[in-house]
Amino acid sequence: MKKILVSGYFGFDNSGDDAILKAMVEDFKKLNKEIKMTALSKNPEKTKKVYGIDAVNRFSLPELFSAIKDADLLLSGGGSLLQDITSTRSIIYYLSVIIIAKIFRKKVYVYANGIGPIDKKLNRILTKKVLNKVDYITLRDKLSYEFVKELGVTNKNVEVTADPVFTLKPADEERVDEILKAEDIKITDNTIGFCIRDHKKDESIKEKFAKTIDILIESGYDILLVPFHTPRDNVYSREVAEKCVNKNKVMLIENTYSAGELMGIFKRLKLLEAMRLHSLIYAASVNLPMVGIIYDPKVEAMVKELGIGEYVDVENFTSEELFKKTLRALDNLEERREKVIENTEKMRRESKKNIEIALDIIDEK
Repeated sequence: MKKILVSGYFGFDNSGDDAILKAMVEDFKKLNKEIKMTALSKNPEKTKKVYGIDAVNRFSLPELFSAIKDADLLLSGGGSLLQDITSTRSIIYYLSVIIIAKIFRKKVYVYANGIGPIDKKLNRILTKKVLNKVDYITLRDKLSYEFVKELGVTNKNVEVTADPVFTLKPADEERVDEILKAEDIKITDNTIGFCIRDHKKDESIKEKFAKTIDILIESGYDILLVPFHTPRDNVYSREVAEKCVNKNKVMLIENTYSAGELMGIFKRLKLLEAMRLHSLIYAASVNLPMVGIIYDPKVEAMVKELGIGEYVDVENFTSEELFKKTLRALDNLEERREKVIENTEKMRRESKKNIEIALDIIDEK
C-alpha cells in the first residue's frame, strides 16, 4: 500500500482549507483505495475523526519526521501556503516540510497551490530554490503561474489546474433543512448571503458592509451572514450586524459546518457577496451567482477565473458602489448563472487532473 503525507493548513477550523482536505480524501478514494493518507494537522484527533484518515501533530518534530520518513509521497497543499502576507513563519514552515522530505529523498508534489504574494527577498530566493527541486507543481490559477515564472522557477513540471474543492458536492436537502431549523433561519427567494472577514482591522469597512446590508434590507432583501473561519469570522460578522440599523433582520449562521453543508445552504440563496476565496468556489459549485469582494490577489484571480462581472476592492469601495454592483448582478441573474456554470465545469475538469498527476507520480519507479 502506497503512503501519502499531506501538508496544509489543516485542523484550524477554516472551512476552505478543511474543504481542500475533504476533496483530496474523497478524490483519492474514488480513484485508488490502496492508498493510506496521513495529514499534518493542528488537531490530529479531530482530523482523524472527520476525514477517516491518519493524522499527526504538525508542530511535533518527532511526529513530523516520522511521518515524512514513512511516506512515499508528500503533497504540499492545496491552498495559499507559499506566501508571506500571513507571516514569514508560515512560509518557512511549509518550505521546511518540503526540504525535510527532499533530504529523505521523498517525492514531493506541490498540489493545486495558489502561490504568492512573496515580498521578502530571502523568502523569494528560498521559494525559488525549493520549487526547482520538487517533482511536480500544479497551480490553481494563472496568476500563480505568472508569479512562479516571475520568481525564476525553471522546473519543467509546472501546470495550471484548479482548486481541489471544485470536485465536492453539496449536502442533501434533508440535512440543509435540519441545519436551518437548528439555526432558526428562514431562507426566502430574496435571501442574499454575505461571506465576509476582517481586513487590516479597518473599522470603516465594517461600517460600509453594514450600510450596504441596510440598503438591501430596505430594498426588500433578506440578509444571511455566513462565517467561514471559526471563531474569527463569527465575531466579525456579528460586529457588522450590530452596526446595522436593521440588525434585528440580519440572520447569522452561528455554528461550524462542513463544506458540503455550506454548499447546501448556498444552493438556496439568490446571490452571494463573497470575500472568502472558498466561498466563491462553494457558490460556483452550486451555480450561485456572486458579487466578488477582493481583499487578496488569490480572490481577484478566482473572480477572473469564474468570469464574475461584478466585484469591488475592499480597500476603496463605497456602500453605494457595492449596492449598485449587487443590483446589476440581480438584474442579470440568469446570464450570470450561465457564466458561472460554464466556467465551473471547466474548473471541475481541471481539478480532477490533480489526483491523476499524484497517482502517476506515486506509481513511478
